[in-house]
Amino acid sequence: NNYTQAGTYSVTLTSQAGCDSVATLILAVTPTVTSTTNKTVCATQLPYQWNGQSYGSAGTYSVTLQSQSGCDSVATLVLSVTPTVTSTTNKTVCNTQLPYSWNGNNYSQAGTYSVTLQSQSGCDSVATLVLIVTPTVTSTTNKTVCNTQLPYQWNNQSYGSAGTYSVTLTSQS
Repeated sequence: NNYTQAGTYSVTLTSQAGCDSVATLILAVTPTVTSTTNKTVCATQLPYQWNGQSYGSAGTYSVTLQSQSGCDSVATLVLSVTPTVTSTTNKTVCNTQLPYSWNGNNYSQAGTYSVTLQSQSGCDSVATLVLIVTPTVTSTTNKTVCNTQLPYQWNNQSYGSAGTYSVTLTSQS
């Protein structure tokens, strides 16, 4: 007879002497042991090692092992991967605004700078600064006027005598 589940089974047979003989089977079935591991890792922690295997991406993975009783044991890994957070800040400053302070660092010239920080999930967060420095614009105006044209008006200022004068203005950029 074939039996597909645990239970107590009896069969009546005839002995050699012609009498009834009752054989009883008490069948115990050891269930398959299962376990599930939920794991979240940062992208920088890949590949993730579990039960002797290496996993390079998020997913659900199962392995069949042997339990202490010699039966199958199915272990399942539900692997979630938190991606690296990235951000880019484009910043244009005037030359007179240097050094520029960003994420605790000072930058004294134009360039692209990256820092690795920690996101709220505890994973790497890469922040990039693209710093553009607008140079100071200078111009020189040489002007000769007659004494009778004084005071001379230039850039909303009035000048009553000869000399070299400088004003600081704000450019369009």
